[in-house]
Order: sequence, then structure tokens, then C-alpha cells
Amino acid sequence: AGVHRPDSGSILIDGREVALKTPKDAFDSGVSTIHQEFNLVPFLDVAANIFLGNENTTGGVLNKKEMYDRTQELLDRVGADIKPNTLVKKLGVAEKQMVEICKALSIHSKIIIMDEPTAVLSSKEIDKLFAVIESVKAQGISVIYISHRLEELPRIADRVSVLRDGHMIGEVEGEFTKDRITKMMIGRDLTEQFPNVERELGGVVLKVDHLNSGAFLKDISFELRAGEILGFSGLVGAGRTEMARAIMGLDKKDSGDIYLNGEKVELKSALSAKKRGVVMVPEERKSEGLVLTMSVKENVSLTYLPSFAKGPAISGKEVDDRADDVIDRLSIRPADRNIKTVNMSGGNQQKVAIGKWIYKDHSVMIFDEPTRGVDVGAKAEIYKIIAGIAKKGVGIIMISSDLPEIIGMSDRVIVMKEGRISGELKKDVLSEHAVMQLAF
Repeated sequence: AGVHRPDSGSILIDGREVALKTPKDAFDSGVSTIHQEFNLVPFLDVAANIFLGNENTTGGVLNKKEMYDRTQELLDRVGADIKPNTLVKKLGVAEKQMVEICKALSIHSKIIIMDEPTAVLSSKEIDKLFAVIESVKAQGISVIYISHRLEELPRIADRVSVLRDGHMIGEVEGEFTKDRITKMMIGRDLTEQFPNVERELGGVVLKVDHLNSGAFLKDISFELRAGEILGFSGLVGAGRTEMARAIMGLDKKDSGDIYLNGEKVELKSALSAKKRGVVMVPEERKSEGLVLTMSVKENVSLTYLPSFAKGPAISGKEVDDRADDVIDRLSIRPADRNIKTVNMSGGNQQKVAIGKWIYKDHSVMIFDEPTRGVDVGAKAEIYKIIAGIAKKGVGIIMISSDLPEIIGMSDRVIVMKEGRISGELKKDVLSEHAVMQLAF
């Protein structure tokens, strides 16, 4: 993609060696990349984003009509119900992903690299994406498809190459199974992905009573017990994240009540929620959960910085000791407290985002898509971390679009649909079929 320069080796396109020193070089060579983290300008409309750097002009003036017409063709091609003149900041996560795909299709690429393209898509949207991929393959366009969702690979891939710790482990062609690929990825059989941690559930730590927020979130009521992992499932856009944000005080609630340990509280900001023992690991870890330009030790100490104060100064030794302990307890790699989080893998970034909160006693922790964009080995480690936190008596709300994850981790699951709770499933009746029946 031209983002990093190789130290050695060569890249050949159509048999000709190329030097991709910048993303522009890759673009000019017919390589288009849909990055896992979106590269969109929120204050420009959809058409402007799709043609950014490749605008249609007539006499030095933007030909907006032609750009809008071409954008509408691309949106229709991927089955996206979006208008070309809609500002990107008004789009949901799944809609932004469709805009990224349209960007790649707009430049007549020879090669399209897709990095975790389905991480935020519903099953229906994934089917649309796979149809688009089959269409571009039929036109002679090659696709490099990077995914941690192993169940997708038999559907979409002709060959699978497996990497681990920066090394090519091997390639599988023809018949390949999830178990075989998993073993290659983590170097061992993954017999127990979800930890079997004995937990004793305590009293109600959080009660949400008839919560309404904005035009979308309607009449949400539930209880969460100490030590419980309560899963929230539903299609993308069902209102799960909005529910969490309203509880945290990040979005204003219009009506309804929130109780912590039996006491009615008003959580008007993330700071007031934190003071009351309610914290959240957000879905968008790079923009909301971490300061990427800061190191591991700076990120894990930032949330409770005053506790490291010695008079007017911060105790560097205590900060270092805290960071080393978090690295050790959460198996963060590389084990370097001074590495900037921007240079870490998604799984290790997520561990740092969790590690910020593990040193204080909390009543409630909310995990929004805790393993999005994380490989199967790191997923198992994060599941252990979450189960360990719950064992200490913390009430856990876990929002996830990964059905095996939500079923394997939760004591019970609440399913949301169109901003409302459509049903609740206890452990003994949990299944993918039961969840999806309530989601649609």
C-alpha cells in the first residue's frame, strides 16, 4: 500500500518490479487499500470522499454533477442506501465501510487490499460485500483479503496464507478448515477458547429503568449483577453502543433512571461515571480508547494520573512499575513500556485500552466490541482478562457482533432491535438461531 518502505525484498505488479514509496505510488500502480481504520474526511460529503485526490474537473472547476452521478452508480453497485451528498460524519460505521469500498472501486484498481472489511458489518451487509468481491474478481481484479473471521475464508478465499509474529507460516489451497487455520495461527490447538471461570453472582450493581435517548433509543430497562457478564447482541445499528453511551453520560438521556448499588445517580459525563465506578472500553479504540502518539506507560497511567503525584511532580518510578505490571498481567507484546501504541498490533492495543482500568475497583465495566480486529490467539487472552475482572465481582456489559463470542462469554444475553430491547436469553437457551430470531 506504500505506507511503509520495505527494508529488503521486491514487489512485482504484472511481472514488473515497482517501488511503492508512498500511497500515491501504490495508487498510480493500481493498488487500492481499504484500511481497517477508516480514512475518511467527516466534514466532506460521500462523493467528495470517494473522489478525494481524483476529482472530476471541467476547466479547473469541480464537476459535481458528474461526481454525484458516478458516486450513485458505485453506491448502487454495492447495494448501499446512501445519498452522494450526505456528510460522512452523519453515517454509521457500516455505511462508512461501504464508502471505503466505493473509493477502491472508483479508481479501476488492479489489486484491492481489504483489511478486516466485515468487522463492523451485519450478515446481510457481508453478503452484499461478498457479491461485490465476486463481481470485481470476474472483471480480473485481484483481492487480498485480510480477516480474523475464519468462518468467512471458505466462502471467499481461493487460497489462504497464514502469518504469525511477522513470519509466513504457510499456505493452504483448496480444502481448508477453521481448525487447521487456527492451529497455524497460534501454533497450538485451541481447545478452550472461552474460559470456564467459576463466578458467584452478587446483588444488582446497575439498574437501568425506562431509559430514552434521542430519537432512537427507546424504553431500555435491565439489571446487571455483581460478577455477571451480560451480553448485548443485535444487528449493526440496533442501538447497543448508543445505550452504553447514554449510561456513561456521553450522550444525553431524555428520560429514565439509572441506579448504582441501589442509589439513583445522574451520570452526565464520562468523568462523573468514572467517579461512580462505571468505565467503558469503547469500540473505536484508536480514536476514543487510546492516545496513539503516547507510549504504553503513558496510556495506562493517564486515567489515574493524580495517584502518581509526589507533591507537584509525577513519580516516574511508580508510573514505570504500573506499566510493567500491566504488561506482565495482560501479556502485552512487545513487553516495552516505552513503545508508542500506534506501532502495536490491534490485539495489544486493545489490551492497553483495558489495562488503563484494571487498578481501581469498579462496579461496572462496559466492553464495546472488545475483540474487533483481533486475532484468535489474542481473543482468547482478552476473554480470560474479562472473565478475571468479572470474578472479582465487577458487573460486565459486553457488546459484540460476534455471535460465538457473545454466546460463549455471557451469562445471559439481551438482544436489541431498532433502539429497543427485543428479548432476553438465559444461558440454557442461548444459541445463534435464538439470538438472530430476536435480532431480525
